[in-house]
Amino acid sequence: MGKMSALATWFDHPNAVQAGPLLRAWLADPGSMTFKLQARCAALRVQRLRQHSGNALVDESACLGLRPRQPVEQRDVILHCDGQPVLFGHTVTPLASAAAWPFFRRLGTRPLGASLFTDPLVTRAPIQYARLHAAHPLVRRVARALGEYPQHLRLPLYARRSLFQRHGSLMLVTDVFLPALHQLMALNIDAF
Repeated sequence: MGKMSALATWFDHPNAVQAGPLLRAWLADPGSMTFKLQARCAALRVQRLRQHSGNALVDESACLGLRPRQPVEQRDVILHCDGQPVLFGHTVTPLASAAAWPFFRRLGTRPLGASLFTDPLVTRAPIQYARLHAAHPLVRRVARALGEYPQHLRLPLYARRSLFQRHGSLMLVTDVFLPALHQLMALNIDAF
């Protein structure tokens, strides 16, 4: 695959990713995916895959205003709704911002959304949207976590991301919608 397929193009409007109407409504929902999922399943579980310092992806560095290879703290999780993996969450914040996000390192298996959307000091920038393909690093992480090959996933995977700010420090949160989420959306179509 070419180098371009490993990069995502992020758009400011959900129509640009050509998702169906129901998926587009979920992508554009301004609320917390954590709260949305909790309302639709009996048991929501957070599986923490990893949390450590490292390098942000190229487009993440640009979004956060960082120099390439500037270290960040990153966290990857999968949200399971009634045992089904429905959402991959990827969060990045500059290491220098750790003091502004005191709860971040202590989350463990608690969902990030519960902290972000209830903190009055947190503001959110507009949502951006993308379609992720097999060579994208986040799709590769999803595939590893699910024990799949990237090309065996129902691609593209749709994603949304937002910049959150607290005390002038930034945190970039990306939600990647997994194939099982489509089944949950179809079962809850009357919720719209």
